[in-house]
This record gives sequence, structure tokens and C-alpha cells, in this order.
Amino acid sequence: MKILVMSDSHGRRDLVMKCIRQHPDVQAVIHLGDLVSDIKDAEKSFPELAFYYVKGNCDFGSNVPAERLITLEGTGILLTHGHTQGVKYGVSGLVGTARKNGAVIALFGHTHVPYNKYHNGIYVLNPGSLSSPRDCSRPSYGLIEITPQGILTNTPEFVQHR
Repeated sequence: MKILVMSDSHGRRDLVMKCIRQHPDVQAVIHLGDLVSDIKDAEKSFPELAFYYVKGNCDFGSNVPAERLITLEGTGILLTHGHTQGVKYGVSGLVGTARKNGAVIALFGHTHVPYNKYHNGIYVLNPGSLSSPRDCSRPSYGLIEITPQGILTNTPEFVQHR
């Protein structure tokens, strides 16, 4: 199963749609908040895909949960924007929460900087930001592939001129 992961689109629905169109081989799309409304619009346009999302610190008034545990292809995945996990100061709390909940993948956003590392049995991925990257990073998103042979994670640069 191939999963597209994005975060921090901040009103750039056009970039969300373009990113999804660039990956016709994905079966699921995950959005990690800021702004959830961007992904809800995309969900209507791509009814054949499974969509999962959580709210971020800029999703004021949203009734979407701030954290969510899902299972895809038998793999536990923790979704969070990250602001409630203190990810700007490190990922140890996030890794602990994932482990406590039986997740082997922990996804977060909030920092607008891509992050892709393996921490003692937990794949930790931040897709960065499609719309407003920080710390000299470029617009980016995440890809996860869950196969019988294992899990692959990546944070490709988002090329907008396609």
C-alpha cells in the first residue's frame, strides 16, 4: 500500500490537489493539520482514495481530533500535528506515545521541516510543508509504502511546475 502524507498546507488547496494528482498510485492520503479544510475539499474530488486527517494548531473550531491512531495493512500509525507532543523540541515524546499505542509509524507536522528517521522500532516522519517550508527546506510531502517486505518512508521535494 502506498500512502501520501502532507501537512501545513495553510490554505493552498491548489497545492494539495496537485500533489495528489502527481501520485495516482497512492491508495490513501494523510493530512497532519493546518488547514484541515484543504484536505476535506480534496476528499470530495478523489472519492476512490481513503483520507485520514487530524487538526493542527491553526485549525480553530475544528471538531477533528488532534491525534488519531489508524491501522493500514496491519500497521499501526499515529497521526498528530505535533504541537501537543512538543515536536519543536524533539521527538522522544512522540516516539513514546507511538510505542505505548502499538504504532510502528509516527507522523507529525507543525515544524514545516521534513524529518524521516527510524527510532528503535518506530518510523518517524514529518512531511514538511507544501506551502511554507522553513529552515532552508523546500516544499515537500511524504510517501510511505507498506509492503510484505517492510516499510519504506520518504520525503520528496514538491515540484510545483509539473
